[in-house]
Amino acid sequence: MPLATPVGPFALALLATAPQAAKPSSQDACEMASPQLVLTAESSATPPVVCISPGLSLTLRFDALLRPEPVRLTERERFVDVASGQQTLTVVPPEKMGAGERFQVEACFADDAAPACATFVLLAHPALGMQQVKVFRRPRPVASFQEGEKAAQTEVRQCQEEVHQLRAERGAPEGLRGVLASGLLEKGRLPFKDLTESVTRAKGNALHTDDVHSYRAGGRVAVEVWLTNPGTLPWMAAGAVLRGPQGEVLKPLPLWQPEPIPPVGAVANKLKPRHRVVVEVLASETEARGTYTLTVWDADQKRTVALGNITFP
Repeated sequence: MPLATPVGPFALALLATAPQAAKPSSQDACEMASPQLVLTAESSATPPVVCISPGLSLTLRFDALLRPEPVRLTERERFVDVASGQQTLTVVPPEKMGAGERFQVEACFADDAAPACATFVLLAHPALGMQQVKVFRRPRPVASFQEGEKAAQTEVRQCQEEVHQLRAERGAPEGLRGVLASGLLEKGRLPFKDLTESVTRAKGNALHTDDVHSYRAGGRVAVEVWLTNPGTLPWMAAGAVLRGPQGEVLKPLPLWQPEPIPPVGAVANKLKPRHRVVVEVLASETEARGTYTLTVWDADQKRTVALGNITFP
């Protein structure tokens, strides 16, 4: 399976949406965000979105020279670093920022061509931040591009609806998720690693991590994480990503979590307070061989679990 970038499966290079369009959630915006943006002379009232994650450096690469002047960035003092070059703009986001936070950044070009400046919205997401975005400022026919973009966005929406429908209809998942869900798996019958002692746990994780296991079989790998919820509200995983040492992203198949994880105090059986989440990714025998960081988040993207040093058999 090729390594994926945080891009929707059919998304094309992103043009800013119409002013009257509904603002997408940060999850949808980051799923569909493109690593290539095209600027046209026809300005838009809505700047394109570029997703950022805490502490993950982002570089915007332009195909035109930039003015040697300070970059305009809202709440610049919160950022770890901001640096501009002749054709690049690099920002290191804050270590602490809430999911869905938005920052506006503007860079202006050295020549007199249109557009004179490029404005972007930096959208905070717990894990789908981008590391590099290429920005093109070349004339090109816009009408055909917009038609293709509309068709692609329609197809993405249809696919998302189909996925939601299929997940609602299926009583049990397939692949490694299905094997683990059956409860019939005996340890040692599949290539297996116990990562409980070796994983690193991020400060501020919303849930406590108990056992962590990884598996490999049939062109797939999976991580099984057992969690307990010390909070006051139930927790349900809404998304996950595995990020490699070079920033490469492995996007999982639909997550499997049998039920929301209730607060420890609300668990009827005090001997079994923990519940599990299984994250599965398509990967050949030669793929997913490095060390990864797993990040899982809920629907609000505010209660996350991040585990480092994830490896597979």
